[in-house]
Amino acid sequence: MKFTYRSGQEPLPGYTIKRGIGLGGFGEVYFAVTAGGKEVALKWIRSNLDIELRGVQQCLNLKHPNLVHLYDVRADAQGNHWLVMEYVAGEPLSAILARHPNGVAPELAAQWLQGLAQAIHCLHEHGIVHRDLKPANIFLENGIIKVGDYGLCKLMADSQHAGMTKDIGTVHYMAPEISTGNYNRQIDIYAAGVLLYEMLTGNVPFEGESAGEILMKHLTAAPDLSRVPKEFVAILEKALTKNPAHRYASIMELAKDVAIVMKQPGSIVMSLPVSNKLPPEIPSVIPVTPAMLFQDRLADLTGNLLWAIVASAGLAVMWSLVFGAGDYSKLVPIFFLTLASSWCVLIPTKLWPPIGRSDSWPRRLIHVTLGIGIGLFALWLEGYDLPMPWNAAARMDALQPWQAPFDPPTGMRVFGVLDRPSNTSMPILTCYIAYFGLMFLVLRWWKAAQLYRGTRFSIKAMFAVMFWAFLLLFLLPSLHHREIGFVSLTLAAVVCQITAPWKERVPIRKKKVRLATA
Repeated sequence: MKFTYRSGQEPLPGYTIKRGIGLGGFGEVYFAVTAGGKEVALKWIRSNLDIELRGVQQCLNLKHPNLVHLYDVRADAQGNHWLVMEYVAGEPLSAILARHPNGVAPELAAQWLQGLAQAIHCLHEHGIVHRDLKPANIFLENGIIKVGDYGLCKLMADSQHAGMTKDIGTVHYMAPEISTGNYNRQIDIYAAGVLLYEMLTGNVPFEGESAGEILMKHLTAAPDLSRVPKEFVAILEKALTKNPAHRYASIMELAKDVAIVMKQPGSIVMSLPVSNKLPPEIPSVIPVTPAMLFQDRLADLTGNLLWAIVASAGLAVMWSLVFGAGDYSKLVPIFFLTLASSWCVLIPTKLWPPIGRSDSWPRRLIHVTLGIGIGLFALWLEGYDLPMPWNAAARMDALQPWQAPFDPPTGMRVFGVLDRPSNTSMPILTCYIAYFGLMFLVLRWWKAAQLYRGTRFSIKAMFAVMFWAFLLLFLLPSLHHREIGFVSLTLAAVVCQITAPWKERVPIRKKKVRLATA
């Protein structure tokens, strides 16, 4: 997306554009100078004109050192509306957080919050809710915090029962009650709590792969406060509680508690009892449902599964070219077993995202069941009849122990180190079920495919699969079966990691940074 106007153009009489400085869903923002040389910011309102103009008219006469001043609203010859406002030369909080992905020092976060609180308190005192607090709208200029973008602000008197369910604001900072059109100062206090959490950790409390998933987490999930300094836990519990009646009564109370813990390191702020239940006046019907989240995940999963097909085929061919020595007889079973194994990891991981350590064993039970199914599939690929009701009359070689020795060609003896005595103590069916079932039981496969992991591809995770795949090879009957089993599971560990979506979970690392030099 490009800016409509270039440097030197004068779409609004008396204002010459110097450069574009911002693009958004509501318009374009330019740095401009007046005929007298005054530097200003011009916002061309391209959409949601009624919302923007209503918000601007409420704020035109506000004066506060922590608010970006709004000067005037003008219309050009084409009928386009322009907002003339103070030009802030400093950088936004979003740029500072980008330089500090682990979060900023608590002292710095407290200073940002104090300036933010002063600005929002001024709006609240005039009966105005900002509604779009986020790092990109908060600036630092000459050591002064300034809050901008009043396009979404709304009078509190009009906020109750407004019936607005349109996505107003940024989803990562939305209070739960916004989904029902309930707008008051509590939504700004909630957003300030999200900002404080983000400054302390480098991440917002709730993330997801779709807007609906994030909104649902705001409504139902508790934020992970184990990542924030302990003196801020009680503060964030109170600021981010689902029930707006149990949050801070004003943003200045939030700022006061933050100031207290900074003056008395290690102190714990006493807060009101916290409840994550929605208040009675908020309807139980919400626009985002688990079914909608499931549909979003299913759509994303389809793309991952298609990429798994491509990756499995490529790796299977590569293995055959490098180690097959001209024998491609194992290409088909290796490809299908790699694909089946990776799908059995990607599908449950995507449809059942991790919620904590407590779900480890239920996942293992699901995976071991899938592993048994893969064992049966591998047996079928080898040409054995499966013990099914409709195969009762068929010859069941799979129910007998391995008897026929297999001597691979010389070029295939790259796995000679695995050429242990054949396993003739168990039926072939039992060998396959035990091998693949145990492989999916002992390893936490979902860790290699979950969204938040240390790196996209972990050599350590791949070697863990190789170790157990090698250790359990004695279960499989012969060298032929062992090679296919070992290779397919190793390649599946690679496919899961390179095709699953990835976001890095940044660890907490405290650092002292001065506000003026952030």
